[in-house]
Amino acid sequence: MTGPHLDRARSEALHRCAVRIEAATGFRGSGFLVAPGLVVTCAHVVLDRRGVTEGLVVRNGSSAHPVPPGAVRAEPDTMSGGALEPFPDLALLDVPAVAGAGYPVAPLADGEAEPGSWLTALGYSTQTPTPGPSADTTALQVVGRSGEFIGVTGLVQPGFSGSMLAGPDGLVRGVLKGTRSYKQDLGGWYIPLAALLAFLGRVVPAVTAVAAVAAEPAPTDAELVAALMAVPYTARADGRFDLLERMGEHLGLPHSFEVEERSDRRDHLFRIVRRCRYHRDAPAALRALYTALEELAPYDGALERLRAVLERAAADGPGSG
Repeated sequence: MTGPHLDRARSEALHRCAVRIEAATGFRGSGFLVAPGLVVTCAHVVLDRRGVTEGLVVRNGSSAHPVPPGAVRAEPDTMSGGALEPFPDLALLDVPAVAGAGYPVAPLADGEAEPGSWLTALGYSTQTPTPGPSADTTALQVVGRSGEFIGVTGLVQPGFSGSMLAGPDGLVRGVLKGTRSYKQDLGGWYIPLAALLAFLGRVVPAVTAVAAVAAEPAPTDAELVAALMAVPYTARADGRFDLLERMGEHLGLPHSFEVEERSDRRDHLFRIVRRCRYHRDAPAALRALYTALEELAPYDGALERLRAVLERAAADGPGSG
């Protein structure tokens, strides 16, 4: 059972879907991936008085991806000049380079958040101990309708505009719009899930399919090991050592991926899985595991099942044995 707040594993997984948006003038706000290569944010994050800001860049971690000209759809499409941009205040950025980077996609819920429930905003702000725009998180409580938007209580820092709002189940229920006051704990507003789905339009089927997969529970270590056991290549001890060697290469290590040696196949695979789960970059370790095995046993039909299980593990973070 989940509590009223987002747990650590889901929070870390969702932060990998979050991006920060910058321009020549500096940090503009937050956003998140709703489908491969498609970033959602608020219209006011990407607009200036002339329309879409030139030189937009989407950043995830240390990676930077320029937004191609004409690749932004925003509603409204020009700045109103008022204190707050009108409904729906949404923008969709089509950034093919982000799709090529293989970042995970944030899963959308199938219903709105209830008044009184808690949501977690996952984005970027300049109000952390780390210099510059950094990954940040804040908990907000749903109040209810506020015009066409939904009101929340809690502190919303500069930079959170355009960030996802996720429930304790890790499913996105809206897009954070803005705050009543950056200096006081007065809450703010977000764009409801229904408005986001209506805005996405033609990409909704793809988003829905991704959400259904992402909502599956994280695989246990036993499930991961079973998927590896189904690949005959892992039966040989020297095959497993070759696998660890390739994994080290893909992770840029000067040595093989270090795992305590075991003669028993299942025991050895369990140790490989646990080492991946608690690597400093668990998703990268899991990707390296699949990529290395795909290179060593490229025509094995069991690889498809293994890929699906590893993708679920990478999206959900550390699991249980």
